[in-house]
Amino acid sequence: KLLYLISFSLIVYFVVSGTNFYLTDFMERPHHPGYRSLRPAGIVGHGFGVIGSLMMLFMLLYSVRKRTRIFKNFGFLTRWLQLHIYFGIIGPLLIVLHSTFKVHGLIAVSFWSMVAVALSGILGRYLYIQIPRTISGKELSLDELNKLDDEITTDIHTRYQLDEQNLSKLVQFIKQPVQKDKGALSLLLGIIFSDIFRPFRYYQLRRKISKQFRFGKKVVRQIAKNLLKKELLERRVNQWSTIHQLFHYWHVIHKPFAIIMYVIMLIHVMVAIYVGYIWIL
Repeated sequence: KLLYLISFSLIVYFVVSGTNFYLTDFMERPHHPGYRSLRPAGIVGHGFGVIGSLMMLFMLLYSVRKRTRIFKNFGFLTRWLQLHIYFGIIGPLLIVLHSTFKVHGLIAVSFWSMVAVALSGILGRYLYIQIPRTISGKELSLDELNKLDDEITTDIHTRYQLDEQNLSKLVQFIKQPVQKDKGALSLLLGIIFSDIFRPFRYYQLRRKISKQFRFGKKVVRQIAKNLLKKELLERRVNQWSTIHQLFHYWHVIHKPFAIIMYVIMLIHVMVAIYVGYIWIL
């Protein structure tokens, strides 16, 4: 979080300090005082491009860690994913500054491919967290998810000394009809809205529990949290195959844009080096 805060603060600083230049008409920019430093070939603007491009390249290390054994002993896969996401957010923002918010020609194809990769990456991350995993990043099987669900039910049953009838009443609060005929897109939107309104769902469960049972406020909150956790887990069990299908579709969309972006970026970098734009290195 601190790294994100520092990075975003620096980006905001550069955007605000260079606003006058970025808002200047393209043809008038050479006459602007900040042109020599902020233009794509300037010391600052070129730096944005170099650092942003390196971040985009560092993103590939996650795929290397995931598919090979080279970096197996260098941290959990989840940590590598977090770095992958960080580079995938900050890198494109630096490239936007490098472009000075003006793109055209072949570079425009790479730029918009980068935007598509970044936006689809956010969706991919969201789909990724819908699939429960261990701390090391290993995906849980359907049997393991059902076992976790049973453990939550048993914990509620024993911790609060509920009989079968009262336990059944509590579980009924979170029972939702399984709609198997829903399309993938409709189901994805349903998941998103469900996550958005989860805090309201928590307070709704607290009211239902307080109305039906004579528990103290602290116990009501604990039971509501456990029921909400159980509800989320059951949703993921019911939608297990669909989430995996969506994740597959995401890969099909995400990869071509990434390939286009990297190929054109490589051409752009090679041309820049060939004509002598090597920044401060």
